[in-house]
Amino acid sequence: MDNEIFEALFEIVTFFNQPQQDRHLLQQANVPLEPAALPIVVRAGRQADISIGELADQIGRNHSSISRQVDKLVSAGWLREVDRRDQRVRLVALTQQGQRGLMQIKLAREAALRERLASYSNTDRAELVRVLQQLAGTLTGETADDYDEDDDDLK
Repeated sequence: MDNEIFEALFEIVTFFNQPQQDRHLLQQANVPLEPAALPIVVRAGRQADISIGELADQIGRNHSSISRQVDKLVSAGWLREVDRRDQRVRLVALTQQGQRGLMQIKLAREAALRERLASYSNTDRAELVRVLQQLAGTLTGETADDYDEDDDDLK
């Protein structure tokens, strides 16, 4: 059974890591970003004042690649640099434009997921949320108490 869990997770990760999925999502959201920018914007929206190094680690790309993409997002008005206390660490955060764009992306993602899960009953959907949050907590070391029941994000 453990291998079946791994295989299912692998398929899910593969689905979400496909650039064509990001391209489609951005098109549905009517957001003018290149797919490589999407994980940066999403992570900057989840974690205020995130460093280039943290972004690179979380996304799995090298520091210089992320730094170049961040430069583009800063120039386009999606990100802003946060005042640096340490000149070695470059922190960024979403601008208001970035926050609006991220909201469009979230709405498009929710619509796409709702369409894909249309055949699931409300009970199945609630069970899926419960199990996925439990798995996320197990993998990250967070507890179920760290999740806000009214929101999909960590508290």
